[in-house]
Amino acid sequence: MNEYLVQLLECINQNENIEKEQLIQALFLLRAHYSLAGIVVICQRIFTLIGDDELSEFRDELNTLKIISRLQDSEKKYSHFFSETTDRNNILTPLRPYTGDSGICDLLLIKAGISQNNESFNTVIRWFLDQIFHFQKKVHTLELYSSYLTGDGSIKLKDQKGSRVYNAFLAIRLLGDPSHEDILERVKDLITQNGPEQWIRSMSDRSEDKRFKEVFYPLKLFLSQIWENNPLKNKKKRPEFVHCIGLKHKKLILQRYGSLSIAIQPLEDVDEIHRGLVSDVFEHDEIEEDETPLEPLFRFFLAEQSDLIRGLYASKSTSQHIEAANVGLVWTKSRLSLNSIQEVFRLCQPSHTDASLILRAKLALILSLLTGRSVTELTAPRFSRNADQNNIAIQYDHTLSAYVLSVFAGTPTLKKKPEHSKFHVPWTNELHLVLPSELNDLVSQVKNLGITKRHMAVERDVSELINRLPQELEISLKSIRDILPRLLYDHSQGDLAVVKAVTNASGRNYDNLIHYASFEQRQLEQLWADCLRTIKIDIPQYIHTSSERVGSPIGIKIVEIQNEITRIKNRINQAYEQKNWQVLFDNLTLYTALWMNLATAGRGIKQPFPKWISQQGWALIQDKHHQDESTDRYVPLTPALIKQIQGLRGLMVMLGEQVEPRVDLSSYAMQLCDPHQIEGLVRNWARKLVRSDHNQLPGRFKDAGLGHWIRGRHPWDMLSVFPVSVFKQQWLDVQENLQKQLGFECLEGFDFFKIKHIPTFVLTQETKTAQVETKPRIQYSENDVKEWLKNSEYKSYCPLIFGENPEPQVALELGHVLASHLAKNTNIDLPEAIKAYCAYIRDKTKIPLFVQLPQKANRTWLTSENSFSTWGYIEQNLLDFIQKDLEHLPEHQNCDVEIGRLLVVLSMYSQLCRVSHLQAMLEFIASDQHIVAMGNSRLVELTVNNDRSVTKIRRTVLLSPYVSTLILVGRQYLQPRLKEILAQPRNQQRTAWQKCFNTYLKQIGVKSTLSLAQWLKALQQNVMLNSTPLIAGYISGQVLTEDLSINELLRLFEYEKLTTNLDSTEPESEIEIDDEQLHLSDILAMIQQLKGESRSSIWLKQLANNETNHYSVNLLTCFVRWLILRCDAEELSLQNRNMIHLHLAIVSAGILGFSEDLTKDSQINEDVFQKWMELTQEHFPHRKHLAAWNRFRDFLIQLNDNRIKLHKRTAHQASAKVFSKNEVQQIVQILQSVESGVNDAALRLEIQRHFRLSAAMGVRRSETLHLRPLDIDEDMLRIRPYGEHQLKTLGSERVVPMNLLSQTIQNGLNDIYKNKKYSILMSDENSEHRPFFAQISQILKKVTGDVDLSLHHLRHTFASTYTLKCLQTVVDFKALTIELPWLQNWMPSNEQFNTLVGNEGQVGQGIKAISRVLGHLHESTTLKHYVHILFLATYAYSMQQQQPNLHTAFFKRVMSRSNLFRHFQAIHQQNGNLKYELRDTIEKYVLKKRQSQRWVIYAQKRGNSTGKVIKHELFQKFEDIERYLISGQGQPRLDIESWKKALIMMANIPSGKRGSNIGRHPLSTQGKLARLPELLSAVDFNSAQEILERFDYLEQNQSETYNWLIKKWLYESNVTKVLMHFTAEDEPMLSILTEHQFFPIVMKHNKYDYFRIMSQQASLSAVRWVLAWLSVRYLVIRDHIRI
Repeated sequence: MNEYLVQLLECINQNENIEKEQLIQALFLLRAHYSLAGIVVICQRIFTLIGDDELSEFRDELNTLKIISRLQDSEKKYSHFFSETTDRNNILTPLRPYTGDSGICDLLLIKAGISQNNESFNTVIRWFLDQIFHFQKKVHTLELYSSYLTGDGSIKLKDQKGSRVYNAFLAIRLLGDPSHEDILERVKDLITQNGPEQWIRSMSDRSEDKRFKEVFYPLKLFLSQIWENNPLKNKKKRPEFVHCIGLKHKKLILQRYGSLSIAIQPLEDVDEIHRGLVSDVFEHDEIEEDETPLEPLFRFFLAEQSDLIRGLYASKSTSQHIEAANVGLVWTKSRLSLNSIQEVFRLCQPSHTDASLILRAKLALILSLLTGRSVTELTAPRFSRNADQNNIAIQYDHTLSAYVLSVFAGTPTLKKKPEHSKFHVPWTNELHLVLPSELNDLVSQVKNLGITKRHMAVERDVSELINRLPQELEISLKSIRDILPRLLYDHSQGDLAVVKAVTNASGRNYDNLIHYASFEQRQLEQLWADCLRTIKIDIPQYIHTSSERVGSPIGIKIVEIQNEITRIKNRINQAYEQKNWQVLFDNLTLYTALWMNLATAGRGIKQPFPKWISQQGWALIQDKHHQDESTDRYVPLTPALIKQIQGLRGLMVMLGEQVEPRVDLSSYAMQLCDPHQIEGLVRNWARKLVRSDHNQLPGRFKDAGLGHWIRGRHPWDMLSVFPVSVFKQQWLDVQENLQKQLGFECLEGFDFFKIKHIPTFVLTQETKTAQVETKPRIQYSENDVKEWLKNSEYKSYCPLIFGENPEPQVALELGHVLASHLAKNTNIDLPEAIKAYCAYIRDKTKIPLFVQLPQKANRTWLTSENSFSTWGYIEQNLLDFIQKDLEHLPEHQNCDVEIGRLLVVLSMYSQLCRVSHLQAMLEFIASDQHIVAMGNSRLVELTVNNDRSVTKIRRTVLLSPYVSTLILVGRQYLQPRLKEILAQPRNQQRTAWQKCFNTYLKQIGVKSTLSLAQWLKALQQNVMLNSTPLIAGYISGQVLTEDLSINELLRLFEYEKLTTNLDSTEPESEIEIDDEQLHLSDILAMIQQLKGESRSSIWLKQLANNETNHYSVNLLTCFVRWLILRCDAEELSLQNRNMIHLHLAIVSAGILGFSEDLTKDSQINEDVFQKWMELTQEHFPHRKHLAAWNRFRDFLIQLNDNRIKLHKRTAHQASAKVFSKNEVQQIVQILQSVESGVNDAALRLEIQRHFRLSAAMGVRRSETLHLRPLDIDEDMLRIRPYGEHQLKTLGSERVVPMNLLSQTIQNGLNDIYKNKKYSILMSDENSEHRPFFAQISQILKKVTGDVDLSLHHLRHTFASTYTLKCLQTVVDFKALTIELPWLQNWMPSNEQFNTLVGNEGQVGQGIKAISRVLGHLHESTTLKHYVHILFLATYAYSMQQQQPNLHTAFFKRVMSRSNLFRHFQAIHQQNGNLKYELRDTIEKYVLKKRQSQRWVIYAQKRGNSTGKVIKHELFQKFEDIERYLISGQGQPRLDIESWKKALIMMANIPSGKRGSNIGRHPLSTQGKLARLPELLSAVDFNSAQEILERFDYLEQNQSETYNWLIKKWLYESNVTKVLMHFTAEDEPMLSILTEHQFFPIVMKHNKYDYFRIMSQQASLSAVRWVLAWLSVRYLVIRDHIRI
């Protein structure tokens, strides 16, 4: 029984007689807390608000409460019920009373601020009290409350819709703040004039006043719960499903469900539409406690977004969002600048007015920054020596005069405690971190509070503290918590294990790594301090002498391993001397196995020796093999180890049957069947040692070597730019160092090492890994789901899911449970069954629960046992034969042999490693199309089919000298046979290519049944292991990207354009529309049903019946009607019906699936339209996608709706085009000048900055236009939405490093910041400046000569240049830059690229970093639409391979051996470039012999054909000076001070008018550094150029006349009228001016004679501008200052 309730009854019954039930009923109205603290004060407050005749509906309960309010306690016996409104530390807190958990009781103790109108506030409180009493009666039950109040305190009082009460309570609290006095009056008027129902309907959330919305919305939701039958749902940005995630899902957690394992994690750091909860379901036997596989069986996605079709498309992107969250990039939108971090520090300084909760909040916030932990963990620190799993500890250190923080280090969760072993180092689970001394005061004050428990109010106060900081700094709890992890990651070269050990962060990869990684405690403490010092947090120096380690409890002691290895080697030597073969064999096997474990960081399995080791030393490690090969890894082995393995095999050959067969020597590899282990040494000792070794390996290299990766960090993913060669070298360096430390060496002093020719493995035929049999999918119906749910185990779930208020999290949980039960039945197709369950849930409850099934066919990693083993076979059995043949080509043989040879050469040396790509090249050779010669380069342009696309794309191929020569020499001979094969059906063609390939192999002496497809896949593996997976993915056709065309390369290299006739047609194929999309979109489902109907009248009739209240649906209906009418036919053909269906599917996906709801008042502009297009482009084929949106654009424009503001579609769409660096510089130069066509110099500066920002950062036009000074956050630029400015896509919010900009632009932006301008560039909605984009467009076309180039291609240029720079880290570009020298300057600098990838360096994430800076969620978007240079990196790779010499290869096919050798010697003696010049010699010889065929076309260098005006030198100087004096930027190489003095001197020349102080030359333009003459108008640019040229000629030939004319202008002119005084003495000079075509005209003005020059030829303003600046120059020269 509740002692407080007993005491209260006792106190009341001293004067009154009240039954317990009567008292409970009254307290139920207040929902009073179990402790009944302050209940008398609460009741007294009620009756200061309401009179005796009010709230008659609750009169019985109020009478009881009235009795409580009159209680007295003269003896202080019952003081508990009379407590003041104080907290635990006796500090008055009228807005935060200590009354327990009751929102009602808290409410009653609120008083308005001192300056507030308390009468109005009391009116609102009184009204709200009435509503909350009704809420109690309607929502809660007296029985539950009675059980709670009379119980023993163990029962918690559960809220029903408690968040609505609390949010309404907070809204009322806001009205008590003085800043909301006007809102208080509005609310008071509303409640006095309306009843609740009318009030709900009358309140409008369209109010522009944000403060009113903050009060209105929670009150509206609260009232709807009481007074409406269908309560309103929360439609805020994080809508009604927030509660589904809950506290337990704030971190990734792993749970077991029967035979399944489920990893649950929230998607939080994403836009509103994609936010939700993801749970990956794994089969139980796939998962270990330390690791999870890469690919789940299937994936649940519970969207927060309530709209089902948006939820569908959000679910399709979950993998990309998970990858983005996992990848670990430097420049993320949660990154805080140094200034922001210091703001947080200043905020947390204690003040004498701080209440106890505020002090605790400040300490929790600063500790979150310092420890990388959540505030929740830090609200109640223990002031003692040791931390534990749940708490931190703080202890004062008198030696340091600072507090020391003890935190629980990151440790793995183990099933059992590790056994003690001599091989393990001492371990601890704590880190001791010395806090900065400036926190001493804050820590001391919190310590004195005597805290013992956590308090939720502290977390609320932390949020309020953060709200005090400037909003533009983007400071949040998450961004503060992420500061330390980012610093640790950066300083440890991307080692996630370090981050886990220090911060105890949670996540799938963190938890994997910490099972193996251990670190010296003092090393991590020092690293922590060093990290914080980089952000100017002064950590005291602290010498820690502990030798303990943290992280994995099993740290390996190297010295003990050394001793053990020494003992094994001794036993080997003794056994050899004693001829004890069994002991020798056992110990040598153990020695080699231990070494192999070390070399591969092995898991200690029964088969430590890999099946496959290539001749280059790569081993395929499958110690945790899955059927999909996602966990297989490649690791390089040291030469010494490979030799040791061969020695062991030699011993086996020598001994024969003399030893027990403990080693199974298969034809593939050696497998240890009965492993000998060392007692006390864990099987995976080497894995732990390698992961913990203190070396300089980047974190991603360690993870690659150990096979630790997750989505977004897979080194062998086809979009990864993992630098394989760098990894190999660094891994081997570490291994050789460890080998030396531990004492591993190749034991060469034995006879069995002398056995020759023992390969690492022998492969007699190609092998194939057994493929998993794919079963046909089973479709399940709604009835099946109903039948499953009849199970009694689901009885408790169903009412919560299918009731009035469906609970989404329960539907997800039931999905988990159902999956675990169905998994027991092997006849059920589990993924399909769960798909049916989710569809049923969506249909019946509208809960947005989706499932994503694995797409095995589209796996993205390139590890492959089949291909790797085939390459091993090729290395051993084929390569030598092939290379020997290609080095010395015989005379032309059988055509099939020649074609087979060509297939081999094209695949090996041009990386055409896909049959369809080879086919395209053979078609090219069979035709008479030209190879294009551009300098040293030879190019071919193909149109090919690729994976993941039904459209054909361009593949540009650079031919090496050997390949181009082979094609040219054999083309005529091969054409008839090629044409014959190509005339056959496609399947017969493939058979023919295979036959040619096998015929060639047979001809060179190789007996093999190797297929062409196997050969190509094996080559892909080889390319990957010598470059990077991205190049391998590209040559295999799996990476969708469009290459630069040959014409584009010619333009970039400044050659004349050629006419090409490439086939750009697209094969027609019907696209299947997703069943789920059909189900969720009514209009799409209707059109699907109509596809069988051909009569257009029936279609139009159905559409007429489809009018809804949904603006978006009506717009789509109109679009379909427009498409039908456009067909203009009574009968719609099947092709037209399919077209309408597909167009609608694509457009509706953008409008219904992703974007915000359209209303009839919505404006559709270019940015909105582009957003729709970009959001849907990944889900549909490129050309069909483009066609649909182009039709929709035409439809919208024809609507003639003034709310629709779209550009008309041009004939040229965005394409594979880029700018050269020279072109960008020319464009910038023109934009600085009136040549740009823009008069306003300030506007020219803005346009130039806009262009340079776009070029340097790849930002979109709409983004640079809306940048504000406050978006510059020290070292980064924040691209973000604000007000009505929205970004193109939901994932476009990002940060871009400022170091990508030149110092000049950075200085300009800093100047703007100082001047507090509102925006860097004016909005393009400003009609006055809108035309300047058309002007930029004209300039682009003028400079480049390409009408298809647009400003948007700057993004293509950024993506392509940075990707090429990225690939330079994985491939040698030496040969490439010899052929294309402009590439070296085209790419960004090392400094710029390193800024992008950070301290970690380019270790595989480079393309992801580029993609994120561009504002793309996933790098596939960047590669598909913006990167066009992969063919260049591929060519660089091919040229770094050893290719046959031309002078030895072709002497039997062209010229004679002696002639070819003579050319070779001549080139060699002249130090020429041998391979190129010899190729050219053979080329000329062949073409001369076959004059009828022009198989090579030579591109010609371009002159000044772009139409660019060459500026006069003086004009350029004047503009440079003028621009500098206006803006202070871009100082010319002149003595500016002399020019400034000359301008002042000219301004001081008197006008000559009596009594006037006005100068003759008014300087009307105010620059930043000086006043200037009137600026030149853009229309006068050409005129001014021409005038300057004439003046320059006059000065050179008639200097006396020139000087006379300038002096006339300076001292005898009417500047306004452009007149100069004339006398008879001036007549000879005018004659000379006439001769030089200045056309002087004499005229009268104010009775005086004047003359004017060039009045008919140029405008007065142009003449005035030229004369003004020539005069300034004259004054500078007169003062003997040279320019």
